[in-house]
Amino acid sequence: MAGGGIIFDLDDTLIETTRYFNEAKERFRVLMEREGFPGEEAVKKLNEFDIANVKKMGGFMKECFPRALGQTYEYFCSLYRRTPDPQKKEEVERLGWELFTREIELVEGAEEVLKELAKGYPLYLATKGEPQLQLAKVKASGLARYFRRVYIFRMKGTAEYLYIARDAGLKVMESWIIGNSMKGDINPGIRGGFNCIHFDHPHTWDFEKEPPVGDFYRVTSLFEVLEIIGGEKRRLLVAEG
Repeated sequence: MAGGGIIFDLDDTLIETTRYFNEAKERFRVLMEREGFPGEEAVKKLNEFDIANVKKMGGFMKECFPRALGQTYEYFCSLYRRTPDPQKKEEVERLGWELFTREIELVEGAEEVLKELAKGYPLYLATKGEPQLQLAKVKASGLARYFRRVYIFRMKGTAEYLYIARDAGLKVMESWIIGNSMKGDINPGIRGGFNCIHFDHPHTWDFEKEPPVGDFYRVTSLFEVLEIIGGEKRRLLVAEG
């Protein structure tokens, strides 16, 4: 008979991701100001282009962010009636491509928590993006051995989580979803009937934020997950809005 399992998100739940993007955005801001453009406005426009690219491509593809950097540079060149410099555009886009060569850094407690949970629960990983890139990140993280299966989607929603439950033979109401994204992890899980734990990572991208649609648990440390699933901490948060 099927039982419950635990489905983890990857980026900004188990490995650091958005922090590196924020660092790249700061370097971009400085570069744009050196070119005579308003840095803060450039970063805001960059986010707009980045989100638009994700939506246009139907998911988190590798080229979305580097392309958005170049688009933003060209936008401000046009706005200020300046001819874009191809070399400068290439330099700007390189800020984005360099992110994919960064060494993987685990979120504090990631391995310890997975190791402990794996003793009593089947663990699964659900991530979004390009399969080759995401699989490489999972391998580099050293965490693959804790998961019975890794699922990679272009985007994540209720249908994707219910698919995992069917494929893995999990009882939804006895299973957990743990992630930092309200949009891609928690709200889809709530709608699907899962138990959900929101990891309130300080560097979550704005695209992943939206009002909650139901009840869930919130933690600021992965170690708190052990207390919740272990039954010692059952302070259910009531959704706001």
